[in-house]
Amino acid sequence: MVAMGVRTFVTDKTNRKYFLPALILKMVGATLMGLLYYFYYGGGDTFTYFTRGAIHIYEAFWDKPSLAWHLLFGETDYGQGVYSYASKIFMYNDPSSYIIVKIAAVISLFVGGSYVATSLIFAALSFTGLWAMYLAFSKLFPSKEWFLALAILFIPSTIFWGSGVLKDTVTFGFLGWATAAFIYLVYGQRKRVLWFLVLVFSLYVIYQIKIYIVMSLLPAMIVWAYFVNMDRVKNKVLKYMIAPFVIIITVLLSGYAVYSVGANNKKYAVENLAETVRITAYDVGRFTGKNAGSRYDLGDLDDSYLGMLKLGPAAINVALFRPYLWEVRSPLMLIASLEGLGFMILSIIVLFRSRRNLLGVLNNPAIIFSLIFSLTFAFAVGVSTYNFGTLFRYKVPLMPFFGIFLAISWVSAKSAPKEEKAV
Repeated sequence: MVAMGVRTFVTDKTNRKYFLPALILKMVGATLMGLLYYFYYGGGDTFTYFTRGAIHIYEAFWDKPSLAWHLLFGETDYGQGVYSYASKIFMYNDPSSYIIVKIAAVISLFVGGSYVATSLIFAALSFTGLWAMYLAFSKLFPSKEWFLALAILFIPSTIFWGSGVLKDTVTFGFLGWATAAFIYLVYGQRKRVLWFLVLVFSLYVIYQIKIYIVMSLLPAMIVWAYFVNMDRVKNKVLKYMIAPFVIIITVLLSGYAVYSVGANNKKYAVENLAETVRITAYDVGRFTGKNAGSRYDLGDLDDSYLGMLKLGPAAINVALFRPYLWEVRSPLMLIASLEGLGFMILSIIVLFRSRRNLLGVLNNPAIIFSLIFSLTFAFAVGVSTYNFGTLFRYKVPLMPFFGIFLAISWVSAKSAPKEEKAV
């Protein structure tokens, strides 16, 4: 009922038909994901966040609100009388995970401590970011609403893994808000102060939960802003004279973005990044993630950047297109394999159809951004996961952007011959 009331203000006649189906699918995805974790995995992260986390803050609120307030906003210590509750919270000393616990706890206060209701609200709140991103991209590519809806709102893996009580749901939603805000800022829309605040807040939340998303996003955004501003320079001589300097500045800013992230978290510092990737890959693939799905191998990782970069093509391939059908070991892997096969077929068709007009297809800053971010992120999660079950969740943020690249490239390649004939 709330969604139907809001729909009038956030849709128009061209996209209204996608709003409720996309929202309902997100909520169905949240419910199915909870059922999967409960009946198939017998537990997992989503229940760790809720039954071993949020529910104890919920109980503290009814026992003594001041203790719940301290658990939500105070230091993560065991003083102030919170030990009896904090000691039961599994993620209490993990700052990035505890954020999800606190969000779930606040939501649970309004739904009587229900996991199902909390997960549905997680899905709905995440959907707001995706819808904002969909509207922003629709302004960049008018008359292509259906293709963008498929890419942003209706990819099965993002509906399923980006909808429950998980880190991925929160970061996915804020990634949508950050992208929408960036589009409105770069293309000079009104309310720029508001959109700037939305961008900063969204990036801050993502940074606190999954820092590597920010590391992949910032350089791609810098490149996007560069190309948009270059398009505004009409003098070709001046454009070519400025280009090398802007490229250098872009590289420096990208490097500084990565360096700044590392300054606040030593694991992600430039000098430690390769070692962090290696440790994460072996931890998730062979220990903590061993029950999350079938393990895959790209080869042995050492602590060097060269060793990490050598695995780049294989890492991107595994994130976008695997598991292959012959690697399937469970019904869940079969669904993921069919989706990966679909993306592979679409990619081959798009590349084949665009072979004579590839530069024309890529001659759009938004498409360049989508491709850079999706490939960068695919490399990051592919090289550091080594487990299909965990990879299905981790790759959620890249899927809409790779989908946008394929969708717009498909339309551009399809229309290119007609335009050429008209000329």
